Amino acid sequence: MKKLFVLTMILICASLLASCNDQAGTNTANKPANAANNTSANSATASTDNSAEIKKLMADLGNALAKNDADAAAKFYADDYHLITPSGVDQSKADRIADMKSGKSKFESFEYTNVNVRSYGDIAIATSTVNAKGVLSGAPTSNAIATVVWHKEKDGWKAVLGQATTISAGAAPTKPSETNSGANSNSKPATANANK
Repeated sequence: MKKLFVLTMILICASLLASCNDQAGTNTANKPANAANNTSANSATASTDNSAEIKKLMADLGNALAKNDADAAAKFYADDYHLITPSGVDQSKADRIADMKSGKSKFESFEYTNVNVRSYGDIAIATSTVNAKGVLSGAPTSNAIATVVWHKEKDGWKAVLGQATTISAGAAPTKPSETNSGANSNSKPATANANK
């Protein structure tokens, strides 16, 4: 019985050793896949900073909203775009555009300010203060902080999700750098007057 146990242990150790040798370089079948994974991981870590591109998109989207140009705004939104309004309403892209075309959402002015962008490969998250005057889904606009999630698609960056949170009266908006000291913090002192 003791010999059987020792023989089993030797076989297990030999199997583990063979496995380690395969991983150490004798098995090259996975090398291309591993190299591709390592390149992909390095690209994500050292991804190009998309801040300038996303900030321009935010400015251009803000201009389209300020002009109440539903067709121009629609070009920034992915087909499955959703906006969570400050009142908690979940609007699809179609709902958002219909509101703009009907006048239920109409702005006298609209601007994203204090834009902070963080990039994660083909995803970018922009937070900002929204300075707007007008109505959103029939309700007067108020000061808000907005988050817009962008996804890089085959035809460029598209907003896939927007969310706006009303800033209560008298409360100063928090700068992103005060709550997040992470990379790509491109904030300026926050000013309030907004609604997405």
